[in-house]
Amino acid sequence: MLILTFAAIALIAALAHVAGRPAARVNDVARKLDTRGILAVVFVATFLLLWYSWSSTNPIPVVHDEMAYVLQSKIFASGHWSLPSPPLPAFWEQPHVLVEPALAAKYFPGHALVLTIGSFLGWPALMPLVLQSAAAVLLYALARRVAGGPVAFATWIIWLTSPIVLHFGPTYYSESTTVVCWLAGWTCLLEWRAQRSLPWLLGVAFSVAWCFVTRPLTGVAYGLPIMFVVMRDVHAGKHWRQLLVAVALGAAVLGIIPLWSALTTGDWRTTPLLLYTRQYMPYDVPGFGLITTPPALEISPQLGYLNQAYARWHVHHFPSTLPAISVQRLRPLSESVWGLSRGVLVVFALMGLLVLDSVTLFAVVSAAILFLLYLTFATPPGWTLYYYEAVPTLAFLTAAGLAWAVSMFGRPRPTAPSRSYSWTSPRWAMPLALGALMLSVAVVPALKRVRAEHVRSQRVMNEFDAVPRAIPEQKALLFVYYKPTHDPNVSFVRNSPAPWAERVWVVRDRGPEENARLMAMSPDRAAYLYDEEQKALFRYDPRRVR
Repeated sequence: MLILTFAAIALIAALAHVAGRPAARVNDVARKLDTRGILAVVFVATFLLLWYSWSSTNPIPVVHDEMAYVLQSKIFASGHWSLPSPPLPAFWEQPHVLVEPALAAKYFPGHALVLTIGSFLGWPALMPLVLQSAAAVLLYALARRVAGGPVAFATWIIWLTSPIVLHFGPTYYSESTTVVCWLAGWTCLLEWRAQRSLPWLLGVAFSVAWCFVTRPLTGVAYGLPIMFVVMRDVHAGKHWRQLLVAVALGAAVLGIIPLWSALTTGDWRTTPLLLYTRQYMPYDVPGFGLITTPPALEISPQLGYLNQAYARWHVHHFPSTLPAISVQRLRPLSESVWGLSRGVLVVFALMGLLVLDSVTLFAVVSAAILFLLYLTFATPPGWTLYYYEAVPTLAFLTAAGLAWAVSMFGRPRPTAPSRSYSWTSPRWAMPLALGALMLSVAVVPALKRVRAEHVRSQRVMNEFDAVPRAIPEQKALLFVYYKPTHDPNVSFVRNSPAPWAERVWVVRDRGPEENARLMAMSPDRAAYLYDEEQKALFRYDPRRVR
């Protein structure tokens, strides 16, 4: 990859030198990059590449967060905000999922509501792919508006081929919704500032509110700079009526939160996230230091392992340690954006700061606020997904810096000192486009690795899914015994949006006495035990239970 990166840069430089001569004809590549048709190409290419990276026609959720989002989307698709608690809820404990007083995911509902479209159609993966492709189109359109088609094309290629997008793009994480909110809201903001038309301001309000309904902390980081710009413009132009209408729309969208809470926890003031945190993970909140309040409920060994894995990051998380934590987080973030080039492209991102205009500066400030706000949350340094919404800005900075460097190579000779050259000139379309395409070819090995990672992660779940299918009875109860070294990020116990219709109930083993209680409540179901350590399925026998 490093060799191809340097080769691409050399190609750009050579072509720029030729393109910069006064006698050179301006090619029509720039015109093609400014057509509407290129947006369709961007959408389809992004969709197909990320779908390929996902390694399955209809990929299943693998990580706890993904499982929770997909479960909630299926609950929404069934026409409910939540479902009644299953019998003896402790058997159905699943990370990031409430099992009492109702069955529902803990996460704010914005993303799951979007996923509902795919779940209703029987293809949950549809919406993440559509969202990522929509983000690609919005990014291209924004970059083209600010810096022209060539820079937009390079921005899209750099974004799409970054490790973080290749890995997290084809997943069920909620950042696929919030990144669309960020880019759509910025588009609406630019249009509103140009036209002062109410529908565009309503688009801004909706984007900010939906981002908050999806990921509140990300919504705050997104909304603060927008609020500053909008309030300044409203005050200057006396657009108070438009502001009131926009605020009303935003408030209506935010009204989803108390409604969701009331229909799930029974109290509009207590969100499922807050209740779940109290029940299972009291430490998992923004702030400093480790909260030692014990969980309100007795937790399973699996949740205990998960808590141990994440609580340890809170122990040394204090204001005094934030500078060191920032450095620890910036390095993996840099690798997740520019890692395929071994950091070479980060040099061009720094060059991009030399050509900042007010629009780009706004995006950079928003990205910085996002990073700073998440410093209040103790997380593993390598968990860069929280900064996913900042990646489009970093990709644009890289492309802009690359374009600026190209313009340096293409400066005219002294014989034509009066000729004007700009880093946004169509003259650089061919060098940038070919160089970006070469960079995209360099990503092929990385794409294969990411696809292989998705294959491995789904293999574990697919192998377990074969276990319930091997049970011959029409109705069964499968107790799962986790081995001591079980991966805390994987759960075999998965709740269903229609548990009464499930042929096999998959629950965790809770010991002979508790298991007997559940068996007594479901006498029509044959009982089995799956021992993960032995990878074996047995007819249930209390003597086998450990």
